[in-house]
Amino acid sequence: MAQHFDVSLKTLFRYSRGVVSRLLFGGPVVEWLNVEQPDVRNVRVDMLARLADGSLRHVEFQTSNETDMARRQAEYYLGFWRLLGEHVEQVMLYVGRDPLGMDAAFETRSMRYAYTVFDVREFDGEELCQSEDWVDNELALFTKVDRERVFRVVSKRLLELRGDEQTEAVRCFVILSGILGIEEEVERRLRTDMINLLDNKILGPAILKGLEQGREEGRQALLTAVKSLTRKRFGNLPNWAVAKLEAANMAQLEA
Repeated sequence: MAQHFDVSLKTLFRYSRGVVSRLLFGGPVVEWLNVEQPDVRNVRVDMLARLADGSLRHVEFQTSNETDMARRQAEYYLGFWRLLGEHVEQVMLYVGRDPLGMDAAFETRSMRYAYTVFDVREFDGEELCQSEDWVDNELALFTKVDRERVFRVVSKRLLELRGDEQTEAVRCFVILSGILGIEEEVERRLRTDMINLLDNKILGPAILKGLEQGREEGRQALLTAVKSLTRKRFGNLPNWAVAKLEAANMAQLEA
């Protein structure tokens, strides 16, 4: 489910001090704030950080296009103001398979709200590969840089890591591959021409769990896209149609 991916990205950026982290947060993070906004939906934001200069930065992650994302961000902003009484700079990182299709502003006749959107696919993949930060290396998978180069760089970096960080890095890499629909290729490489991690008693289970979560993330992203397209064409769907879509596998959703 999408929650698995949110958790993985939060883990990524709690470890990260590299290129993408500096771009998203704008400076050193001195405190992570857990904010649950008082709303009917009991909204918990992805990451809220207090920076060294005292400012607040909210980073939200998206793996699929949602037509009302700008409105949601505006609601988050007002919730922050109500709870904290101070300005919060808002950023969204899009890490999805399809082209970015979300607005960076919410406008009505009486107001306009805007935030910053970064599409990971537009990042400089070579710069991410050259980074000393493993999070940057893994996110290069989404860019235009040669995928073979990404595999080599990530393979080398995974061998350099130790303990929990190595386990999380491996798990997150296979989950990211699921978003792109290349988890089978990554699994094959982990078994053969990359490093033989699947036989590792500690990392093997983490990899298999990540593969399972990655496949589900890919299905959820596609499900969201199909729901959005059908609503645009036919309007609100009856419950039986929603249930049928939610029960569909990847092949059925793609068809």
